[in-house]
Amino acid sequence: MRRILSLLTACLLCVCFMTGASARGKEPGLPLQECHKVTATKKDTKQKNGSVIRLWTLDTCCDAVDAELAAITAGYVERLGPTLQKAGNNTSKNSRLDVEVRYSRTGLTWMSFLCQARMTYHRDLIGQEITSRTYDMTTGERVLLVDIIADEAGWEMLRTAVDETVRFYFPDAEPDEEALAALLTDEGLRGLDFTLHGLSMVIHIPTSSMYPQLGMHTLIEVPLYYPDLRPHMTEKAQIETDNLTYYRTVALTFDDGPERTNTTVLLNNLLEVGERATFFVLGNRIGSYADLVQREHDEGHAVASHNYTHGDVSKMSGSAIRSQRTRFDAACIPVIGITARYARVPYGLYNQMIDNNAGVALIQWSVDTYDWKDRSTNTIMNNVRKQFTDGDIVLMHDIKDKTPTTAKTMIRWLQENGYMILTIDELFRKDGVVLRENVVYFRCDDGETSIKPR
Repeated sequence: MRRILSLLTACLLCVCFMTGASARGKEPGLPLQECHKVTATKKDTKQKNGSVIRLWTLDTCCDAVDAELAAITAGYVERLGPTLQKAGNNTSKNSRLDVEVRYSRTGLTWMSFLCQARMTYHRDLIGQEITSRTYDMTTGERVLLVDIIADEAGWEMLRTAVDETVRFYFPDAEPDEEALAALLTDEGLRGLDFTLHGLSMVIHIPTSSMYPQLGMHTLIEVPLYYPDLRPHMTEKAQIETDNLTYYRTVALTFDDGPERTNTTVLLNNLLEVGERATFFVLGNRIGSYADLVQREHDEGHAVASHNYTHGDVSKMSGSAIRSQRTRFDAACIPVIGITARYARVPYGLYNQMIDNNAGVALIQWSVDTYDWKDRSTNTIMNNVRKQFTDGDIVLMHDIKDKTPTTAKTMIRWLQENGYMILTIDELFRKDGVVLRENVVYFRCDDGETSIKPR
């Protein structure tokens, strides 16, 4: 009965919101729902051998959900904590177990959680285990894949996406065909770990299970976008993934990283507020900060190219410009297994990239925070609040000291003012915009990607 009442409430809210929108044009989105509000905290414990355990804990509106998640994470700590090696020194290059709970919202009542236990030694990822859960937060009932996918065509879509994406990762290696075949069975598909986001359902598969010969412990992320999957969803799932009816959209992007301290703090802040971003990474920094790039990817953020170097492309030859993509991919693939799907050129000099056939889609921005000028959070927020419109792309820099705090403040404001935060992939997929090589994109508002009028 509670489930039926929840469904009727969601339908009523949906009808009311659509009626208002049709009568008054574009409406502000709905604020963060009470059942979606979460408090995330972390606690560090130092073991006798000098190793460190960081445990994230969530406080949601549902005690039963909190208890189940806490049991999962406590199990990781109890089982994996004693296996940590002795710390090699007292710096951050030590022996760690980070037990995180990544959370995300969709619709009016559903939330997903991915419990991740990441073991590192001298910053090398030496093991990772995951467990996912999705719930109706008004009832505490668990949502399974069979509650989302309604017909055989939907399961075939999932099967194809998993098969193709697993094979897309690590292009110079071959997956374990027996393990992949088992994953693609009906039973294997129904047991997949998944989370729901603003415009996509993401399947999470440990790389070690598909490519054991590589000794990698990162994740393979398989996105299925709601517009594609919607015809094959259950009625309830269609309601709970109809975020474009309930919310406006925005993509947060960060350039110039990674950087040891500020990128780490930013990732912690994003974990705390339950949102994903897009990181435009410099290729020549990937080697030194491979652990941070892996963390960006494994925590659901999009990793994109900011060219291999932060050079001025107006002073580069055509061959040097074209090599930026290949050099970036050569650095990125060994770390997370995939190439960059799009890029942002340093200083925004996209014309030179296009004129020299750089061979990559180019992402600009429609809201500039000017955080690189070392502006305070209050100054930035006072300037950008009135600039936000549906489909915006926000420019920030994760190497700047004040940006992690500014980003968290901005996200809280966006959540309460009706915005659903998407990755760049999701932002353009919502309107069916296919990103094309040597084309520049500034935003995505009902398919409009040009510079935003002022």
